Amino acid sequence: MWKRVLLAMCLWLPGLAAAGIEQTLQMVDYVAVDYGGAVDASGNIANPDEYAEMQDFAGAILEQLAALPPGEARDALLQLAGELAARIEARAPADEIQALAGRIREQMIEAFDVAIRPRGVPDLARGRALFAEHCVACHGVEGRGDGPLAATLEPAPTDFTDYARYRQRTLHGLYSTISQGVADTGMRGYTELSDRDRWALAFYVGQLAPSTELKANGAEALARNPDSPVLDSRVLTAMTPAEAEGRFGAEAAAMVAYLRSHPERVYGGDAPLDVARGRLQQMLVAYAAGDQKAARRLAIEAYLEGFELVEQALNAVNPELRLKVEQKMLELRNLLRTRPEPRVLSASVEAILADLDRVEDALGVGGLSTASAFSGAFFILVREGLEALLVVAALVAFLVKTGRRDALPYIHAGWLGALAAGFLTWLASVTLIDISGGSRELTEGVAALVAALVLFYVGFWMHDKSSALKWKQFIERAVSRALDSGTLWGLAGLAFIAVYREVFETILFYQALWTQLGEGGRGGAVSGFAAGVGVLVVVAWLVIRYSVRLPLRQFFVASGALMFMLAVIFAGKGVAALQEAGMIPVNPVAFIRIDWLGIYPNLQALGAQLVLIALGLYLWFGRGPRRSPAQAG
Repeated sequence: MWKRVLLAMCLWLPGLAAAGIEQTLQMVDYVAVDYGGAVDASGNIANPDEYAEMQDFAGAILEQLAALPPGEARDALLQLAGELAARIEARAPADEIQALAGRIREQMIEAFDVAIRPRGVPDLARGRALFAEHCVACHGVEGRGDGPLAATLEPAPTDFTDYARYRQRTLHGLYSTISQGVADTGMRGYTELSDRDRWALAFYVGQLAPSTELKANGAEALARNPDSPVLDSRVLTAMTPAEAEGRFGAEAAAMVAYLRSHPERVYGGDAPLDVARGRLQQMLVAYAAGDQKAARRLAIEAYLEGFELVEQALNAVNPELRLKVEQKMLELRNLLRTRPEPRVLSASVEAILADLDRVEDALGVGGLSTASAFSGAFFILVREGLEALLVVAALVAFLVKTGRRDALPYIHAGWLGALAAGFLTWLASVTLIDISGGSRELTEGVAALVAALVLFYVGFWMHDKSSALKWKQFIERAVSRALDSGTLWGLAGLAFIAVYREVFETILFYQALWTQLGEGGRGGAVSGFAAGVGVLVVVAWLVIRYSVRLPLRQFFVASGALMFMLAVIFAGKGVAALQEAGMIPVNPVAFIRIDWLGIYPNLQALGAQLVLIALGLYLWFGRGPRRSPAQAG
């Protein structure tokens, strides 16, 4: 869990934290594919150079995994990697090495939430054109590894029509190789290609080996089994055809062959509601097959990758339906924890699917109306931005009130940096990496809880300075000396955290809203955004203007109270975000729900808020403010 939290906190520097994991996965796939050419079926070394390379890769995999933060996930992976290295030394059969590599790959993807699927439908025609432009010189026109430059390369270029190797190769492995290249070979990384182009190329070369007949058999098998688990995007991209066949039966290999050449069958439903429906159906199949972990993941994705992206637009036209669907999806995730009878789970899903049809009717098939688009855009910005604005405005007012206008650039650097980081994160999510809904909520949840702790501390500090004795001492030392550079950078960090946690999600919500708009609705969305900006500017002006008019001591009391209140709100929202990401369980209670105050009717969110309130009351009334010695006399 904590590795995933660390990765989530590093999302604003996309690619840096995940690079080592991607490289390790690439080496694992390389071992699985090439080991069979190094050691023959009798355990003899067939190719000394290939075998030495397998040994090197096994050692490198161990080193990469050992560098990960300590924890159960790393320990389990190190044990498997050690076993892989030992079996390679023992020249074990290829199928044993491939099975071990598959287990390492699966555990890494699960433990570190690795993005392993494309956004949108891979374009095989585009992949063919890219292959002709970049690859035929080495791999040949048909991908047989016989291009004009092949004879000059060592090792020789891959033959993508080799069916035996095709069966041991994942699409994600091909994508990683295209992205990063292979060290000490002629295969360089094609980082100049977009994420979409690299996936298109991976799908194209990944379907060259199977015959037309096998693909046709796969199409027939899918017609007989329209809810096959092979249709899960993770199966298609992260499993080898051999692994799919071993797990789901003989027909699965044919299905994979067909789907690799027809990815629209898996990735065609880009609309958020279609994603939600598809994940719910796949969840039922996974549950019926006894795969509890996959069923739970798919239930979470149905909300985060699907329904959540239309929530704000729906809230503008039918808030009751929005709350109803959200609660039913939460109840579904809780139901899965109880291991219900399949018919009970199916009834719950059917009820949600019926509500999703009502959502589609409410949003309108032809796109949102101008009024709905205006409302959706307005409330997205105001809802997501108000809390961050209150934090920044309060910090600005604090510096103005204490005569430290010279320190305002620190605060401005914090919130402007957050805007830039949020934009870069979004840009990376559509060009470089796939940031899942779970990672998005995990990032927001961690940021909210960090912000709650910092706000709580700042609030107590301000309250503490409002006592007579402490205030006198504070003034005597002078604000200019008390607020040193470390403290100012801390305030800048608070401004950054408060704003960044909202920016990325706001951009994603606007992106989802935009896809639901016709030409007429887009003008309404732009107007709604402008109106939201206007409201936030007015709120900031009011906070700064009227708070600085308070006497100094009352200003600190009011500001401290505001910080305490925001800390409580952020705590509730942080816990809720982690619950949506599936990181924290949800135990509902009979209580009111007020989204904008971060009040959610479950034990975990309310408990976190009550702890902060109790601690705040103790610090506020139990420890101070105390009278000065002069007052006591």
